[in-house]
Amino acid sequence: MLFVDEGVREGPAIVFVHGIAGSPDWFAAVAERLSGDFRVIRVDVRDQRDDFGVSARTAPVAELLDELAVSEVTVVGHSFGAEIALELATSSDRVARAVVVGQGPDYRQARIPAAAKWVVRPSSVRLAQRWAPAPVVRLCLRSSFAPGFRYESSPGLADSVVRDFRGTVPAALAYTAGARADDLAAHPLDARVAELDLPVLVVHGRRDHLYDHVSTLARYAAAGARTHLVEHAGHAPQVEQPDEFVTVLREFLRD
Repeated sequence: MLFVDEGVREGPAIVFVHGIAGSPDWFAAVAERLSGDFRVIRVDVRDQRDDFGVSARTAPVAELLDELAVSEVTVVGHSFGAEIALELATSSDRVARAVVVGQGPDYRQARIPAAAKWVVRPSSVRLAQRWAPAPVVRLCLRSSFAPGFRYESSPGLADSVVRDFRGTVPAALAYTAGARADDLAAHPLDARVAELDLPVLVVHGRRDHLYDHVSTLARYAAAGARTHLVEHAGHAPQVEQPDEFVTVLREFLRD
């Protein structure tokens, strides 16, 4: 699989996993702030086209950890990447800690329109990817961030969100709007946290447009996770408030 490996080669390893509609770029600002003290590995999980279940998407990351022979890893997952992070923490003895970013335990309190599973189809996604002008893509994806957030505040983000949208596997976006709800209902992420015998940190933005921050953090806390609310952030606090995100992550790693 494709990945970016930077920072201190012999330092503590942190693996970052982006969401389905993202890329390693969504952790670029965080990596820049951490690479002086840590080995920072940003993986690219966009290359699987047949099976979008968490086990299938986790396997290549687990194989990469074996290949790199890293241990005591902290794995950080954003959005769908959070499922991969928790699956790795469950299945790989190379993982010592997990961090969940911007991901609710399931879709019970999710603000996803019921019609989304009928509208977000591979065919409609392909049409939007091909024909939607870049400004329209940026405008539609603006809801991923808190009101008032400016793309210009994160260098390269304006181009990255367009590039990542056009490069996302259409069936993957359809999965997030449809079958993923059933998968999470069968095994919610807070239940997975409760089953883990490892430290877990959950970071969530107050202005997240997908998942209610109150119920999300309460459920994870009840499952034994440490939680942190980023006041001035939406669905991607690591992009919107990288300094605060890194401070909280460093504190978690010190304990």
